[in-house]
Amino acid sequence: MAYLIGIDLGTSSVKTMIMDERGDCKALVSREYDIQVPQAGYAEQSADILWQSTVQSIRDALAQCWIHGNEIAAIGLSGQMHGLVTLDHEKQPVRPVISWADQRSERQVRKLRGSIAEEHSCNPASAGFLLPSLMWMREEEPEMFDQTRYVMLPKDYIRYRLTGVIATDASDASGTLLFQIKERKWDKETAEKFWIPYDILPPVEESMAIIGTISESASRLTGLAKGIPVVCGGGDSPMQLTGSGVIHPGQLVTNIGTASQINCITDRVYSDFYFRLNTFCHVAQDRWITMGAGLNGGMVLKWLKQNVFRDITSYDEMSSLASQAPAGAEGLVFLPFLCGERSPYMDARAKGILFGMSLLHTREHIVRACMESIIYSFFDCVKVFEELGIPMQDKIIASGTGTRSSLWLQMQADILQKEVHTTKGAEESCMGAAIAAGVGCGIYGSLEEGCAAVVRMDERVYEPQRDNYEVYMNNFELYRRIYQNNKELF
Repeated sequence: MAYLIGIDLGTSSVKTMIMDERGDCKALVSREYDIQVPQAGYAEQSADILWQSTVQSIRDALAQCWIHGNEIAAIGLSGQMHGLVTLDHEKQPVRPVISWADQRSERQVRKLRGSIAEEHSCNPASAGFLLPSLMWMREEEPEMFDQTRYVMLPKDYIRYRLTGVIATDASDASGTLLFQIKERKWDKETAEKFWIPYDILPPVEESMAIIGTISESASRLTGLAKGIPVVCGGGDSPMQLTGSGVIHPGQLVTNIGTASQINCITDRVYSDFYFRLNTFCHVAQDRWITMGAGLNGGMVLKWLKQNVFRDITSYDEMSSLASQAPAGAEGLVFLPFLCGERSPYMDARAKGILFGMSLLHTREHIVRACMESIIYSFFDCVKVFEELGIPMQDKIIASGTGTRSSLWLQMQADILQKEVHTTKGAEESCMGAAIAAGVGCGIYGSLEEGCAAVVRMDERVYEPQRDNYEVYMNNFELYRRIYQNNKELF
């Protein structure tokens, strides 16, 4: 029996999964870390802490299942997208990682709006993407910018520490604003226009390509055997889709993790003149992902639990409280834009608003309104999918930590009016990375074969109910109007 490792470098934790070739999880370990906020609008992380957390998660996973490091056939990586990692000539971090959640580059984003960067990447310029963060660094930290010899995405730094090889993949590179996603290559014209040295960008490979092997130094630190193949890997969203078996055109998947996304797989690039959506390369070379990317997902409930209802001890308790309020929270509507918002508004200044409060409302209503707001953001993006004529199936595969709440799953079915399915597997991003590793080392003959061997669907299906649809649609229209009527005040 061959074993595969999938490592997912997330926003708030790194997870390492060891699975066999049938997809049975043998070990799953998570190591948490924080986002640093040195001042308002900033979001940074220490590259060294990301690496040390990954090392410990690998060691713990090997210990958890008593599998020796030399029994691993291959390793794949998944990682938080868009973030900026800069290394000097000695391959040491120049500064802390600028995270996707960072909003400092709003001025640089304005320079990118309507430019060839948006046209070539088929993505709207947004704060937190690698290019505007790099432009901010050039303008605000010129000495550090001049020290920069290598630029990469966060998971690429982990792979470099494992193998000594610097590279990236098409799926992660397509979220930088420096990539031509149709041609799957770096955009030299954009780099020159915005004064970015082209030679600091890493080579681009496909996700399933073996990019290196475990080095001797990484072997000593992690317990992995020297020489284990490591594939290039991909961004966490494409890898999560892969781990859910979502690789065919028309398939829809939602994800509620720290942030939230609704994605549709396509066999061509659909351009939106208003740049309300993101488009990324999928793991497969002839597939793309049209994404409605929300900055606010599970973090909304985390904020609510930590800062408002501090006596609530778990997210299960929050879901239980929300279930005690009726659908629509009796007219209470929440704008979940605690971290600004991307799709479909692309508004870094957007703020959260709780609208419609009265003496009638309790914390049960507030929690429910917060949960419903995340699904309204999905529905907002589906409206854009429909406008662009993107083919969509009549069912959704839900993923992420939000699937632990049956209430949230039923909300998706009722608001989106589609069947909602879930997979039996845990940590789809880790699983997608492991599948890519299995294809790269030849355990699976293709991505389709790997997904068929590993991904299993849960028997329960959440059917859309019409009883609550009208009240949800009334609240959804309020949701849109509250944003439109207040956006100038943000």
